[in-house]
Amino acid sequence: MKIDLKISIEKEYYDILQKNQYESNLSTPSRAVEYNIHHNNPEFNDKPFDMFQIHNRRYMGSKKKLLQFIEDSINEEIGEYKSFVDIFSGTGVVGHHFNNESSSVFTNDLLYSNYISNNAFLGGEDFDYKKVDSLIDEFNSLKGRENYFSKNYGNKFFSMDVSKKIGSIREKIDKLYRDEKINLREKSILVTSLMYASDKIANTCGHYDAYREKADFKEGFVLKHLDIFHINNIGNKCFNGDANKLFDSLDNQVDIVYADPPYNSRQYSSSYHLLENLARWHKPETEGKVSKMVDRKKMNSNYCTKTAIQSFEELINNVNTKYFILSYSNMEKKGNDRSNARMEDKDIIRILENKGDLIIKSENHPAFSTGKSIIDNHQERLFICKFK
Repeated sequence: MKIDLKISIEKEYYDILQKNQYESNLSTPSRAVEYNIHHNNPEFNDKPFDMFQIHNRRYMGSKKKLLQFIEDSINEEIGEYKSFVDIFSGTGVVGHHFNNESSSVFTNDLLYSNYISNNAFLGGEDFDYKKVDSLIDEFNSLKGRENYFSKNYGNKFFSMDVSKKIGSIREKIDKLYRDEKINLREKSILVTSLMYASDKIANTCGHYDAYREKADFKEGFVLKHLDIFHINNIGNKCFNGDANKLFDSLDNQVDIVYADPPYNSRQYSSSYHLLENLARWHKPETEGKVSKMVDRKKMNSNYCTKTAIQSFEELINNVNTKYFILSYSNMEKKGNDRSNARMEDKDIIRILENKGDLIIKSENHPAFSTGKSIIDNHQERLFICKFK
């Protein structure tokens, strides 16, 4: 059932909200409302106001800094829409940005860790806030024991004590779900909070291909609530699968499909193997210095291989949409071989022009680099195609 929520705010109070938003570095006026409620009600004083927001996880290729560019481009070229599909969603920051009361957002990602995070922030299933609150308090007070996680990642990405706590919490979440004491949305929220809390203090530069040798481990490991706007999630759906097959599960045409596939040969299943392992909790055999899952190749994306353009053409032929938006960098021949884009502009343009009217927009955006490449004039482009 769709719920209509309207709030009238006096100008004097709105000015206070704006002042709080600016002084407290809050992201939105709604956060300023929450801040006022929290700090003026004694019953909330013992609860932390700070919550994990969807962009609080380090992620290669995040579009957080490009959201306004994407929004302006959609407003200029498309206008109103009722459905938005974020088909390579990653952590979900783009789908989250376009998640509102007047439209439905569908997310999809090949990695289960991203699916579980998307389901936590954007899913439509009900959850019990008090239950989640109680479990977060319990987990933060937990003393960990040796476990699968600590044996694989202790004294590498985390101190041994923290890694024992992370694995013990994940074990408890798994048991709660198996015993049907929490539903999938509640599990998603708790696992996502665990992943974000872990990522915040991990001994890494932002991905898990390596860890810093002889580094001082951070000890500030704390689970938090997630910053979820429940009213916007009605009608949303989250998927975990091959983007090229997503529309086998969708019966109707959608208004916008936004695609942000991997650009180069770096597989996300390898860069984020630790969080993927933590989210799945199947406890597979691991290998190598950083304890990567032995069977991770089944989670690899074709868009990181030499067959990327064939996969893209297949995707375009499968989607059922009014508008298709491809986000892709101009990294054809700029970096080292691992950094160069797997799809060339001429092929992207050929495929999209065969489907409809194409417009290309660009925005300057710093490139991800491992330090081995000097990359100038880097841009993110939006290929916006109105399907015939």
